Amino acid sequence: MITNNEFVSRIVNNLKGLSKDSHVSKRFILNTGRTKARFLLAQKLDEMTLFKEEGIITPIPCVEFESVDSKSCEIFEFNTCSNIMKSIKKLPEGIFGKNGSGIISATNIEELVEYKYITPNEFRKLKARSKYSRDITRYYTINDGYIFLPNSTNELLELRMIALDKKQAEEMSSCTGCSCKSYWEYDFVCPDRFLDLVVKDTLQEVASIYRTSVEDANPNMEPNQKTATTK
Repeated sequence: MITNNEFVSRIVNNLKGLSKDSHVSKRFILNTGRTKARFLLAQKLDEMTLFKEEGIITPIPCVEFESVDSKSCEIFEFNTCSNIMKSIKKLPEGIFGKNGSGIISATNIEELVEYKYITPNEFRKLKARSKYSRDITRYYTINDGYIFLPNSTNELLELRMIALDKKQAEEMSSCTGCSCKSYWEYDFVCPDRFLDLVVKDTLQEVASIYRTSVEDANPNMEPNQKTATTK
């Protein structure tokens, strides 16, 4: 897996073929690439073909939670819960597919209890069933980037997830020391077999935006001059 810096460098080097004067923000290039990778990985998540890819899953130990008042909880379906726990920090940038989030597993620290993903609407329907009072399954949902645990008092979880931003994943853990790496030294999360496609799609979008910005900045330029500028 290449680093964020190596990914951006591939795009920049290709852009130089369009114009020696081209300059596009590294952050913009990286965010565009992540958007392309997120869309592709979400498709593969639905197809259940991602889990054997090397380096794609990031472990996040010691994710801290705090208790929130059920009556004022922003998730309406949880308002009647006896206890609600909310993650102190937001999840790192990840992916969502038709079958749920990119969280592969969520367990307590002893890894004896596994929490299953559920939507608020599914939780509402579950509570309406007569057998719910005997249900010992633990659930979690995600709202505005935070994890919520209904009817739980657990203060720590261990996560394994497909995180596009590994620096954010590292910072979410309360027991991971600072690696002191530059943001650009972290992995660009994309399986090697899909990398060329993501690079190609990213380059096409960035180049298209660059060409548009050249035309907008030079509205009176002759068509042949515009072509020469963006080649």
